[in-house]
Amino acid sequence: MTPPAGDPQEPAGRRVWRNAERFAILGIFVILIGATLIYTRAVAVPVVAAILVGTMVGFLVERLAAHKVPPFASAFLIVGALLLLIYGAALAFSAPLSSWIDRAPEIIGLLRDRFAALREPINALKSVQDSLGSIMGTASGAIAVDVGRSSMLESVIAVATPALSQFFLFLGTLLFFVAGRAQLKRRLVVAFMTREARLTMLRIQRDIEHQLARYLATVTIINVALGVVTAAALWALGVPNAALWGLLACILNYLPFVGPILMAAVLLGVGVITFQTLLWSLSPALVFLVLHAAEGQIITPSIVGRRLTLNPFVVFLSLAFWAWVWGPAGAFMAIPLLVIGIVVTDHLFPRDEIELPG
Repeated sequence: MTPPAGDPQEPAGRRVWRNAERFAILGIFVILIGATLIYTRAVAVPVVAAILVGTMVGFLVERLAAHKVPPFASAFLIVGALLLLIYGAALAFSAPLSSWIDRAPEIIGLLRDRFAALREPINALKSVQDSLGSIMGTASGAIAVDVGRSSMLESVIAVATPALSQFFLFLGTLLFFVAGRAQLKRRLVVAFMTREARLTMLRIQRDIEHQLARYLATVTIINVALGVVTAAALWALGVPNAALWGLLACILNYLPFVGPILMAAVLLGVGVITFQTLLWSLSPALVFLVLHAAEGQIITPSIVGRRLTLNPFVVFLSLAFWAWVWGPAGAFMAIPLLVIGIVVTDHLFPRDEIELPG
């Protein structure tokens, strides 16, 4: 008679192979899920993003329903507000960006003059490359490529068409998800048979909505404050379009780790173009890094507290995984998805508090 799984009388070797079998099945399942997420990103990214946004703003639908506003009307109001927000951001960026684009020849000349000291090392590297090319028997000269206007237009259309289709898929999913959110929640709860399972699903739904809404509100307040302070500091330094860079700092700060690095790189380029000396050229990026360090190490932990504090290592792994699977969009959704995973895990696998001595 074969002893049941987990029986203490089961031989150790058989127990090891049984556990290895379980881990292998779990590994195959994870690989299949990862492959599915990668190959369906064109549809999965806008759909998941819409569900996350709809869950974060779900409390607004309940507030409007309390005032006798129909669900579809609430959904149209939320989608309209989102479109107005995107349109306002586009207007805010359009005028400064157009002025920087008009100054492109001047900026290129300034960069050429500022980095003139690097010409000799670059020429030395080019001569080494040419020598290696002649040794390997390959041509080192530049290859002339004639790119016609039609091919450039085709490239622009090829990039813009999927982006527009995914944006409209996001809006449609958000609209119908918000409108039918209450009905979907009820059907998901009723799908479970036992009363205990239904209560667990209700708690999971409630905690997910509560945690995501609190995360969005807290992070938005912090990012807006960081953007305002950054704009004020850059204005005091004499950086042009300080409000534009403050808005960009606010938006990029939603992206953990990578966003502040990108912002510092942008301000480094702006400083090189704006100021003459090396110290002043570095000052915009250095000021932003100091402000971000204060926000990340002092302000955010004191405001968020233990309720939304996540392990930085787990946050980094989540960011790396979702950025690898879905690119920049995955990086923006990494933290909300991590919050959902933690809420579900805490409810399905509750942990007893362990009291340490001392």
